[in-house]
Amino acid sequence: MSNPGECIAVIMAAGTGSRMTDLTHQCPKPLLPMGRFPMIWYPIRSLEKAGFSDIIIITRQGWHDQIQNALSVDGIPVRARLEYIEIQDSDEGGTADSLRLIADKVKTNVLVVTSDLISDCDFSELMAVHRKHGSSVTALLSQLPTTLTADTPVPGFKSKQRNMAAEKISIGFDANNMEHILYWKAQIDMEDELIAFSKKFLDRFPCSRIQSAWTDCHVYMINKFVVKYLQEKRELNTIQGELIPLVVRKQMSTYITDSPKDDADMNSPNGDGKLKKDLIDFAVKFDNELISWGKNLSLTSNTFGQSKDAPQKDLIKCYAYRQTSGFCVRANNIAAYFEACKQMPRLITKFVTTKKSDELPNMPESTSIKPKSQAGIVGADCMLGECVTIGEKVSIKKSVIGKHCKIGDKVKITNSVIMGHVNIQESSNITNCIIADSANIGDKCELIGCIVGQNQSISTMSKYTNEVLSNTSQMMEVPLE
Repeated sequence: MSNPGECIAVIMAAGTGSRMTDLTHQCPKPLLPMGRFPMIWYPIRSLEKAGFSDIIIITRQGWHDQIQNALSVDGIPVRARLEYIEIQDSDEGGTADSLRLIADKVKTNVLVVTSDLISDCDFSELMAVHRKHGSSVTALLSQLPTTLTADTPVPGFKSKQRNMAAEKISIGFDANNMEHILYWKAQIDMEDELIAFSKKFLDRFPCSRIQSAWTDCHVYMINKFVVKYLQEKRELNTIQGELIPLVVRKQMSTYITDSPKDDADMNSPNGDGKLKKDLIDFAVKFDNELISWGKNLSLTSNTFGQSKDAPQKDLIKCYAYRQTSGFCVRANNIAAYFEACKQMPRLITKFVTTKKSDELPNMPESTSIKPKSQAGIVGADCMLGECVTIGEKVSIKKSVIGKHCKIGDKVKITNSVIMGHVNIQESSNITNCIIADSANIGDKCELIGCIVGQNQSISTMSKYTNEVLSNTSQMMEVPLE
């Protein structure tokens, strides 16, 4: 393994995509098309750019072969060596449960990345923040693009997107170091507007700033001792909802050598007499002795001059890398997926290394256009997949078209995402829609703000507005974990 600092990179790719409705009914969420590549390819590429040559993918047993085959196809550039770890298809465990599966592989740190992250963020900058502060956990935070606010209309919904607060975290930062996280709670879990802090907290951090404009991107650099603690704390199921808040709270812990334990600490639930271990105990156990002595001898350390037996603070630290420019979104719902797809014509050069700008045209050479078609029928803000056939007098604006699609004469496509093998027949008008794989749209149809499911056929001259057109019609709004 030649990963930076012996760090392990893990992509969580077992989420079922319950917020993606019919789009994931027959396709695993990590394989949803995004531009010319499957969704999971983008976090793989981000990790490769950060120097990772070995990447672990945790996915469901039934998806393993599909993902492996999709990433092995010619034209999908993957340089890293990929290792797959399976969970049962029926497993309903969370991200913390998945992280336990690779706990024994972690030597220093693990970088956990969700498979639905589309970002031009440089992960090496997050890793630098983690190393600079000797952090226990470092999270990637970003502000949602303005196009994904509550006022953005979403295909398939008869009203505008709601419950965006479920995506937001109220985060408290040390006013003297805005990378230092002091408070962490999902807004959806906050019962009122009042936030209480203990006197002990205020004595240590008298000035903090609570902000709610940040979105947790589900990218975490986690120290080995936190993973070892997680191995024993089987009751923790999720990273964002349970592990991160716990680590943030435990920053107030102080380790006192050979301190007496009360009766509650001396007895395990099974009455076996073993000491209960807290996170601070794991921090001390896995703290490198040389580093510990170095802290005590460093003039810049707050423990300068102390003996190794003195009470120890700041053994647990939680920091953030805050992305303030570029593009970063989790494509874990219809709105985010829709916007990320439409941004691909602009973003793709940030992921694919090219020597010349014309090596990634919006129309591949395999595109077939009828001779009588006018020039400029495909806008510069569009992207077409391989082997797309386009009829006469067609207009395609601000849209992404998948491979092997057939676009009939006089078709107009605006602000839409069309997946692979879709047939849109003559004189149809498609606006603000998502059309899934192998759908067939009849002549003279008018679809506005719709989601068309996989393998669906829309009858000639049909008109629909803000509808989900599928056999399952399982459109749901599901809160985050």
